[in-house]
Amino acid sequence: MRTSAYPFVFGFLAGALGGLMGVGGGILLVPLLVHVLGLRQHEAQGTSLAFVTVTALVATVPYFREGTLDLVLALYLAIGAVPGVLAGAALARRLTARSLRQGLGVLMVVTAVRILVAAPVHADAQALWPSPANVALGFLVGALGGLLGVGGGTLLVPILVLFQGVPQHVAQGVSLLMILPTGVVGAWSHARHGHVLRSLLPALTAGGALGALLGAVLAHRIEATALSRLFAVFLLLVSARMIFGRGRDTVADSADPPGGLSR
Repeated sequence: MRTSAYPFVFGFLAGALGGLMGVGGGILLVPLLVHVLGLRQHEAQGTSLAFVTVTALVATVPYFREGTLDLVLALYLAIGAVPGVLAGAALARRLTARSLRQGLGVLMVVTAVRILVAAPVHADAQALWPSPANVALGFLVGALGGLLGVGGGTLLVPILVLFQGVPQHVAQGVSLLMILPTGVVGAWSHARHGHVLRSLLPALTAGGALGALLGAVLAHRIEATALSRLFAVFLLLVSARMIFGRGRDTVADSADPPGGLSR
């Protein structure tokens, strides 16, 4: 089955979601790899991390061409996110995180409802935090991703939109760009343990690159307020999985290397 058309189709769907919502796409890809193709969880996560580094790179191209990619902001966030994801993954080996995951899921529900009730219109100027604060934000987002196995974009985009006044499209572009360094670090860690199935990557990334490009182009055909509300619906789906999903008591056991940002 792994040599069939499924990897291409799954890659296309996950890539399209990533390009449209500014997230990695692993939140969709990992369950498909586990439940349809029969991969073990750490194999699915490692393969997904390698996948999202490619699709995020492709998806950033339309954001860059449309002028909705803040390279400086993404750099500050990435400086914090890379050590953050490693720290979060290290903590994941020692802590139980079910309650924290559920608590974060509830917070995401509240955030989604806030956006749905009154979607940001971005009429005011951006109120970006100081550079050190955004480095710290990157570290926090990376650490939560490494600890809980949730996507960095699902946490980062609402913070940028609601608290720093960043337009939805720009926030998603920044999220995609930040995936690159953290994804590379996570994929490398998984690959060292043999948890990246290279045989699946050509079909996955081919479908993912096409889907990511189309998703990113579609995102720029949607007005910012409508895109914010669409992202809120996506948050509700992710938070439902976090609250009601059958998560492990520990996010990663001693055999699982870091890399939670694929999710």
